[in-house]
Amino acid sequence: PEQRIPAEQLNHPWESCITLANNWGYVPNDNFKSPSSVIHSLIEVVAKGGSLLLGIGPKPDGTLPDEAVTRMKEIGTWMKANGDAIYNTRISTVYHEGNTWFTQNNKTGMHYALVCLKENEAIPATVSWKMNVPKKGSMVRLLVKN
Repeated sequence: PEQRIPAEQLNHPWESCITLANNWGYVPNDNFKSPSSVIHSLIEVVAKGGSLLLGIGPKPDGTLPDEAVTRMKEIGTWMKANGDAIYNTRISTVYHEGNTWFTQNNKTGMHYALVCLKENEAIPATVSWKMNVPKKGSMVRLLVKN
């Protein structure tokens, strides 16, 4: 799909092609998506079994716009802290509940719950969900972007 994410998991390999700004090519004064918005899209795509192709149009001189570089650095910081929940993961039967998305690593058996908070929303004191509840005695660790 281009510029969208499928409503449900798909049972075949797929990718969502989404731009960082509003256009595939460089457009002066384009509106860029926030890092949180891109990260939330990435989480949803991966939880549904897809890959995210993030398009960034270079300027006429071949360099990237400063806004794109800044956003990519912020996304990279988040990926350093949380990449285990994205890379080498597979879908789980229950992959979404509210603002929480689930992935799993088939090799290690690790399950991940990724909570997508609204822009500038504080981390809640409690995060809960009814499906994919960890087994008694499981370890749960909160990963926070710095």
